[in-house]
Amino acid sequence: MDPYSAEGELINIHNHFHQGQYQEVVDFDISSLSSENEVPARVLVQRARIALGQAKEVLADVKGETSEPEFAAVAALAQSALGETEEAAQVIEELAQSAGDNQTVQVLGGIVLQAAGKSDEALALLSKHSGSREYMAFPLSSGLIALGLKPWY
Repeated sequence: MDPYSAEGELINIHNHFHQGQYQEVVDFDISSLSSENEVPARVLVQRARIALGQAKEVLADVKGETSEPEFAAVAALAQSALGETEEAAQVIEELAQSAGDNQTVQVLGGIVLQAAGKSDEALALLSKHSGSREYMAFPLSSGLIALGLKPWY
């Protein structure tokens, strides 16, 4: 099943996120989602919390899960939002080497690298994106990065 089809599990949380309805994302009940959609939903929830100014809390929440590339990328995004851009970029550069094919690493990594002023590295990482609809932020994020603008979290 395509998770972004009309009957897909992630369509509502995904739409809330991309419409900037971050509190709706945070309040969304993800407990009933299938195991294959759990990580993408949790990533969206954490990204929404960062957008709501809860980066410090997100760092604390994902601290024990950074062995998973998705949550290491979320932690780097939270660090970047807290102004620790160089440290966040270093984490993403390491993740790009070990998990550069991971779509979350690609999208969030591109955002973090651009925030650190590393546009060429951001575009190189985003160019690895397979075009999957897993995190549909890619087309907008890459376009904003190409224009030198900072995409949303």
